[in-house]
Amino acid sequence: MYEDDLTPREDNNTKHLINRFNKMIESQRFEYFESEEIERIIDHYCEKEDKKKIIKAFSLYEKLFPFSFQLNLKKAQVLIFFDRPQEALSKLEEISTTKNEDYLYTLSIAHSKLKHHTKSIEILEELLITNPFNEEIISSLANEYQYVSDYSRSNDMLEKLLMLDSKNDLYWYTYIISSEIEENSNRAIDFIKKYLHSNPYDYEAWFYLGAAYQRKEDHLNAIEAFDYTIYIQDDFVKAYINKADSLSELGYYQNAIDCCLDSAKYREPNAALFYDIGDYYEKLDNLEKAKSYFHKSIKKDENFDESWFALALIIDLQGQHTEASYHLKKAIDINPTNIDYLFSYAQIHEKVGFIKEAEIAYRKVLELDEFDSETWLNYSHLLFQYESHSEAIDLLKKAIKINPKKAELSYRISAYLFKSGNDELGLKFFKEALIINYEKHEDFFRYIPSVKSNIILLNLLTKHKK
Repeated sequence: MYEDDLTPREDNNTKHLINRFNKMIESQRFEYFESEEIERIIDHYCEKEDKKKIIKAFSLYEKLFPFSFQLNLKKAQVLIFFDRPQEALSKLEEISTTKNEDYLYTLSIAHSKLKHHTKSIEILEELLITNPFNEEIISSLANEYQYVSDYSRSNDMLEKLLMLDSKNDLYWYTYIISSEIEENSNRAIDFIKKYLHSNPYDYEAWFYLGAAYQRKEDHLNAIEAFDYTIYIQDDFVKAYINKADSLSELGYYQNAIDCCLDSAKYREPNAALFYDIGDYYEKLDNLEKAKSYFHKSIKKDENFDESWFALALIIDLQGQHTEASYHLKKAIDINPTNIDYLFSYAQIHEKVGFIKEAEIAYRKVLELDEFDSETWLNYSHLLFQYESHSEAIDLLKKAIKINPKKAELSYRISAYLFKSGNDELGLKFFKEALIINYEKHEDFFRYIPSVKSNIILLNLLTKHKK
């Protein structure tokens, strides 16, 4: 009757505690709880975002421990949890200045949430002096330094974290990416090599060395590092997948396929693995094999949109446009905001003459990305081709307002205007395009070769040539 839904992680003591608390509320009979017990109750209901129960728990806290330092601290922590940092900071300011570490850490989080990152760093650095091996403090400092774009100091902290916990994937990935942002990928490689000198059989460190080399596009060294990983721990599947990726980047597609198939000895293949193999076969121009693996990927996970898309492109290439449209629609249903899917869908419908469907798809692309000049050009071409000349011109006028520095848009509208007999306005846009990007005039003449001998255009080209 009094039981709450508990997460699987919560132990029997917590379950008993929650049941006691709910029983007290139901029966409206007062019961005593220790302050630590009330805090556990509050934490439980924070996870559930049950504000009514949190308020009841605080009401009990105030009744039993009205002058408790922890009471206001807990209120501040809950306010932070519900993303109300300014109120949390006000609550913390009600507490007398203290050196309590929980208080200082909570204060640093409140400042961070308010984007007072320098202040947050100051507090955390103070805490680190007395807690040099505290992962929570070091991790927070790494994040704060990233917020102020001090990636060097952030990497100092991430290196400390990795020395404390070398099995933490998040630390490794963050460190490698942060080093890349710092434009110092060699730092990550040097650090991992130094670590491996003392820990030569740490297969995960070898894997992350390979990942660091991959980020530098040094695929030969990446493959060597992944080979060490596999030699030490032959069932470490991620090493096979990453090695296959590097082999593919070097053009060894069959070796990449073999590597993926090797990984299947240790873990049942998933949709992503079948997709990768299909992709490698496609790069080998073995389209039937590629299709078979994309089908296997979809059989594993019918919501794996990338395989639907890859299949659509191959089928379209083979001239089966209607079937390609079906597969693309499947990909779009799964991922309706993917611009590549929508753009391809528009192109395929344009090929088969379903103009309205193509227009709808182009419009959706532009709703998602109005800075995509290729879509503006394709959509306007579709309209112009089907005799909607004024609509095509109006569309590009809108595009140019949004993208005034995209010369290709001005060149194209100029072409439409010349084709429509409005040479004067066409010249105006041609001049503007030349000023933005002279070289792209070649695309203009490819699109409308009939004006190549136009004396005025030729004079303008001579005048603007640098």
